[in-house]
Amino acid sequence: MQALPSLLTFDAFFFDFDGLLVDTEPLHYLAYQKMLAKRNLVLPWDFATYCSYAHQKTAIFAEAIFTLFPALREENPNWMELREEKVAIYQKLLLTQPVALMPGVEEMLHFLARHHKSIYVVTNATRDQLEAIQPQHKVFRAITAWVSREDYEHPKPAPDSYLKAMELYSKKPFKGIGFEDAVRGIQALKAASLTPVWILPSGYARPATKELEGVYVFSSFHELLNRD
Repeated sequence: MQALPSLLTFDAFFFDFDGLLVDTEPLHYLAYQKMLAKRNLVLPWDFATYCSYAHQKTAIFAEAIFTLFPALREENPNWMELREEKVAIYQKLLLTQPVALMPGVEEMLHFLARHHKSIYVVTNATRDQLEAIQPQHKVFRAITAWVSREDYEHPKPAPDSYLKAMELYSKKPFKGIGFEDAVRGIQALKAASLTPVWILPSGYARPATKELEGVYVFSSFHELLNRD
């Protein structure tokens, strides 16, 4: 596999949000813990184990939780209803907990802005969730446009969200590159025919899956910028 071309050879840049640009994964983890605690259930996973499941397809994550807690499946086998309960808890946490940027994000966005690149955030997060975080970091002013869950039909791993964002870039044809931190996001990038880059922090195991073939992997945006 050849090395990733220089970032400056790309016209448009597409970024996931949660866990990639902002460190919201601990809040998602806490929200699931609280959802389970309401039922006197204790999630036995440490944070790294949680992330290894949370970054998979929704069905895989749901089955892992139900396997841990058969009584939860008996109470309510509809995972999406349970997930909505968790989302409500997460939304409340966003109103009280500051959210930090992930390593290298500020430098990455400033770099792209200096070179007048178009930058899009493409996320499964809702507009309300984005609006709770956006004011916390001035660097988000560099973002050209935001695509939230309300803006498209099918979530990742379907390509709908990225295809919607690509419609917003006026130059055609163009060379686009996308950044993700989860397998389902990488699948969405590939389905949208964007060059896929996976930001996988050191210490996290790379899943053995064919969907990750041909994907560029970096431990952080710092590593990516230092090679450019």
